[in-house]
Order: sequence, then C-alpha cells, then structure tokens
Amino acid sequence: MKQFLNVMRRQLRRVSQPPEPAAFIEVERAERIFYLRYLQKEMTVFDVGANVGEMTLLFSPFVAEGSVHAFEASKSTFKRLELACSATERRNVVLNHLALAEKAGTIDLNVYDETLSTFNSRAKRPLKNYGLDFEPVGIEQVQAVTVDDYCESKNIERIDLLKIDVEGAELQVMLGAERMLRDKRIGCLTFEFGQTTYDMGNSPDDIEAFLKKMGYRIRNIVKGDPVFPGRESVHAARYSMHIATPA
Repeated sequence: MKQFLNVMRRQLRRVSQPPEPAAFIEVERAERIFYLRYLQKEMTVFDVGANVGEMTLLFSPFVAEGSVHAFEASKSTFKRLELACSATERRNVVLNHLALAEKAGTIDLNVYDETLSTFNSRAKRPLKNYGLDFEPVGIEQVQAVTVDDYCESKNIERIDLLKIDVEGAELQVMLGAERMLRDKRIGCLTFEFGQTTYDMGNSPDDIEAFLKKMGYRIRNIVKGDPVFPGRESVHAARYSMHIATPA
C-alpha cells in the first residue's frame, strides 16, 4: 500500500506541474508555420534584424506583389544579406543598412565574430553568466531611424507584418513605431523574448504595458505556451516568439 501511495503522489505532482515551454526548435517551427499561414501576396513586411536573410527570403515569394523591407545593422552581415538577395534575384526586397530604434541618430552595436552574427546586439551581454564563453570582437556605430520616420519617408501607409528580432532591443523598435501602432496601421508584430530582453534593460512588464497602451494584445506563437515564459527573472527567461495584434 505504501508503495502504491508513493507512485500516486509522484503522478499527482507531474499532473499539477505546468508543462515546460517549447524548446528552441519548436518555437522556430511554430514561427515559420505562422508566417506561411498569415502572409498574402500583396502585403508589406518589415524584417527588422534580417541578419543574412533567412526570413527575408522566406517572406519574399509569399508577398510576391507586395514588398519586404529588410533592416540589418551590422556592416559585414549586411554585405552577406546583399549577396543572398542578389543571388536569388528577389525584386520585391528593399535592403536597408540601418538600425530601427526608439529615435533617429546613431547606436552602438556590439559585434561578434561573423559565425556568431546572430548575437550582435545593442546590449552588453553577460554571456559568460549563461555558460557561453565568447566576447564581442568590436563595436560599430550604426545609423538609426524610427519605423514611423521610415514609413513617412517611403510613403508606407501600412505594415502588415512587423517582425522584430534584434537581440533584446525589441521594445526600442516598438517605441519608434508608436504613431503607426496607435493608428492601428501595423497589422501584426512578431517579436523575440528571452535573456536578451533583460540584458538590454527591458522587461516583459514594459513591453506588455506599451502594447496595451497602443491597443494590442499579445500571445505566444506556440499555442498553449504562456506569454513571456520565465518572465520572473533573467535566469528563468526562456527563448520565445510572440504575436501582437490589435485588440
């Protein structure tokens, strides 16, 4: 009887504990599935933090009669983005060697080795605290504009998808899109959350409050997963992608 009760207790503990949030590969898969279902041929898409163009090249054929505006801050990574788009002859892609930020000017970008370009960030990241033993190889000063100013200069009335993956500075990009968001001229945002968010000095509460003020609601891109998994601290934070749409 005692052995039976112990088994039952273990089973009850497993049932009562919330499931683990999705792993990295599951998040990536859910993100791509979302884009494939959401995108339509005449849409305008912003790929903010385009890196070498993986998402830009994914978006391009699905918005064949629309456009993809790709933004990459790092000089060397932007060159690789240019080569990728040139080789595939994507004529509906507009390439921008720019950072999108909360205000126009210049930003300091911490740049890593070319093989680690996905870590390039405005944040000074304590990667050794996370068990990653590498450092930036330099700092680049990059021209920055806001989403609002860019749209005004290009006569862009609406962004159907604003995808933001800028290693922690997602909120800063959103702040620079305040006018477009307030007017509900952004149909959908997708953005990353994780330890990088905290490294940049941002928090889930900041993001949530701003988007709520703009009239947008947030959900995890993985169905059933919580908004901002591990939101209580930088060490608990789990990599995840979120969707924000007008409430």
